[in-house]
Amino acid sequence: MWFFRRIDPEQIRFELTLQAHYLSFVGAGGKTTLIDYLAGEAIRRGKRVAITTTTKIWARVPYVLWADLGKGQARPDLVRVGKAVVDGKLTALAAAEVAELGSMYDLVLIEADGSKGKPLKYPAEYEPVIPSFSDHVIVVAGLDALSGRVDEQIFRWELFGKATGLAGNARVTPSLFLRFFEDDTLMKGVDRQKCVIVLNKYDACTERNAVTDLAKEVLEKSGAPRAIVSSVPFETFYGIEQVEA
Repeated sequence: MWFFRRIDPEQIRFELTLQAHYLSFVGAGGKTTLIDYLAGEAIRRGKRVAITTTTKIWARVPYVLWADLGKGQARPDLVRVGKAVVDGKLTALAAAEVAELGSMYDLVLIEADGSKGKPLKYPAEYEPVIPSFSDHVIVVAGLDALSGRVDEQIFRWELFGKATGLAGNARVTPSLFLRFFEDDTLMKGVDRQKCVIVLNKYDACTERNAVTDLAKEVLEKSGAPRAIVSSVPFETFYGIEQVEA
C-alpha cells in the first residue's frame, strides 16, 4: 500500500540530518536551495555547519578559503569553504579535506555535483564526486522539467541525446523523467541504502496530477528507500512510501 502525505518541515529537517555528519547532494533542480535551507535550520538548532563542494559552488558570503580556515580568527558557525575562487565560484576540496572539516563542524553539507541551474542533468564521465564517507546522499531532481524541451531542461543534454537518441526538441514526459533514475544518470555512483530522493519544485510543476504516480515509479526504478516531493522555498514537503498492508 502506498502513502502520499504532507510532512511537517521540522520532521524533514530532522530526518535528513538525523545521525548525519556528512551529507552529499547530487543531481539538479534545487540542490543549493536545499543545502541552504538545511544549513539555516541546523544553525537554529545550535549546530555548527560547513558548506563545501567537490565540484564548484558560488562564493557567497560567508566563505573562507581552505588555506585560511582558522588562521588567526575564530571559525564562524556557518561558512562556505573552497580551495580557491575562480569566476565567482569556490573550487573543490579534496576528499581528505572535506573529511577534516568534520572535525571542525557538526554538519558538513557537500555539493557533489553541478547542473548550471537546470532541473535535470546527465553526468559526464567524471561526475558526480561523492565522498565515500557520506552518511547520506540526497539525489535532487526538478519537477519543473516536465513538459519542457530536452535541450532547455537537461544539463549536458547533448550527452543524454547520444545515450538515448533523443533530439533536443523532444519533450520531458513523465516516462522520460523516470529515465533519470537509472545507473548512468542521477543514480550514478549512489549507494542506494544511503539515498534519499528529493523531487523538488513541485510548486513550478505543470503536471502535478502525474507526480504521485511518478514518485512511486521513481522509488521502484531507483531502488532508493525514501522519496520526498518538495517546494523548498515554501517549506512544503510530501512523503511517498510503501507500507505492507
